[in-house]
Amino acid sequence: MDFAFLFEQEEFKPFSYQHGIPLLIIAVFGLISILFGRRLYSVDKKWRLLFYISFLPLLSYIMYVVFRIIEGEFSLQEDLPFHVCRTLAFFCPIVIYYRQRFFLGIFYFWIMVGTLNANLSPDIKYDFPHWNYFTYWMLHGLLVVIPLYYVIVLDIKIKWKDLFHAVWTANVFLLFSLCANMILGSNYMYTMRKPDVGSLLDYMGEWPIYLLTTQLLAVVLFVIVFVPILLWRKYSRKSA
Repeated sequence: MDFAFLFEQEEFKPFSYQHGIPLLIIAVFGLISILFGRRLYSVDKKWRLLFYISFLPLLSYIMYVVFRIIEGEFSLQEDLPFHVCRTLAFFCPIVIYYRQRFFLGIFYFWIMVGTLNANLSPDIKYDFPHWNYFTYWMLHGLLVVIPLYYVIVLDIKIKWKDLFHAVWTANVFLLFSLCANMILGSNYMYTMRKPDVGSLLDYMGEWPIYLLTTQLLAVVLFVIVFVPILLWRKYSRKSA
């Protein structure tokens, strides 16, 4: 079978149907997963389903690495799992398998802010049907399903302390990325320069100013994604 179509290099156009269709597919997949998970009577089965789902983003990163090696373009500067979404893809299956509540709280904020933004302003070079088009959406899109699932299906209660932990651990990861970038000459987490595609960083000042201003932005966005949790909690208390 000829797989040459996976290497076609048409430029990706954000906010086109090539952007909207994967978002729709992921939304449908997430909805079906949550509805199916809620119908499972066993808590262990609910966790097991989430564990299976959490392997899909990791599988997409593995596929990404394989294709980069096939193309002979794999590099330490671009392809290590040092971007936050790739790191999440690695650790989500572990955290879910061991049901680590501490990290589940952190991952809710990291994914609902960082990964969700990656879906709204995707850093994709080539359009459908290039292989990276599939691996990108499989990783970033399906990651968003994970916290929604464990909040809705498993009733993991996100708290203010989780927001605090998300802030300080994000800063630890930022410092790690800075050190890695200085050693490798890379730009993981965009701590050395802004991404080539448009993003929120375009409004946060030049380097290194945006490393500081994004701290405040992150806190604001963390609070915004926490608001629905607070509103639902308040509504549930009134309904009880």
